[in-house]
Amino acid sequence: MSKYSEQDLKYAAEFREELHREALSIVRKTRPNADKVIDRHPVEDYFQQSWEYPGQWYTVVAIPHGYSSRKAFVDSLVRDTLSESVAESDRFEPQKESDSDQISPTPTVIKDDPFYLLLADYPDLAVEYCIVNNENYCGYESHRKALSSAFREFGKGWKGNPSKAEGKIITVAEMLSSQYQSDKLNYRKAFLYPPHKTNCDGKDFARVNSALFPNGTDKLEVYEWDTNWSVYFDEGHEWWGALCLTVYDKTLDRFVVIMASATD
Repeated sequence: MSKYSEQDLKYAAEFREELHREALSIVRKTRPNADKVIDRHPVEDYFQQSWEYPGQWYTVVAIPHGYSSRKAFVDSLVRDTLSESVAESDRFEPQKESDSDQISPTPTVIKDDPFYLLLADYPDLAVEYCIVNNENYCGYESHRKALSSAFREFGKGWKGNPSKAEGKIITVAEMLSSQYQSDKLNYRKAFLYPPHKTNCDGKDFARVNSALFPNGTDKLEVYEWDTNWSVYFDEGHEWWGALCLTVYDKTLDRFVVIMASATD
């Protein structure tokens, strides 16, 4: 029988859930589809004994012992949850293509879009583009599937595993920003300032994006992905930078995958 009353356990459970929500909001910046956090502490760990006037022990609800602050404990929940997510990813074994098709259709690459005719005017771009159909849109995982389809299409003997990629949502303004960071490659910089010389300017950038997103950019959903999952990005990691974006155009129900990696 528990030494705590039902009311005490209720208070502790509510406090525990409050901390879980706080940690989950941080986890979702990296894992948007996460629905829970990993907490190795049972609800009983959320009780502490406090010695108070007039010389008596009281049971209080608090963070478990061993943490210097609430923030330190929340950070531990975030670390444990993300570590568990990585472990699950490492254990993942891709299904056979025939089985996968029965469960969730693989998005198909669009090869005859007029955009590619325009792109032929820019043979020296360091940016790679691929347009991909949407299949049963479901947020983050649909973006990942579009990335996988584009990666297969790009080919070139690249080794990589898109299932290991980690993405985070960014705004359209961030995607198109002219504010450059010295330690980061963004889309505009990749287009206009590759390692080799190009004659492209801002008007060319606008022209290409108008063709990519003919209905404007108000209904775009953008994910930025890390670049540690393929040898394709190794050259960019040397100094210029690497870029990986998936853009879902809600008006056309399709994705645009944008990748860049180059060296001198």
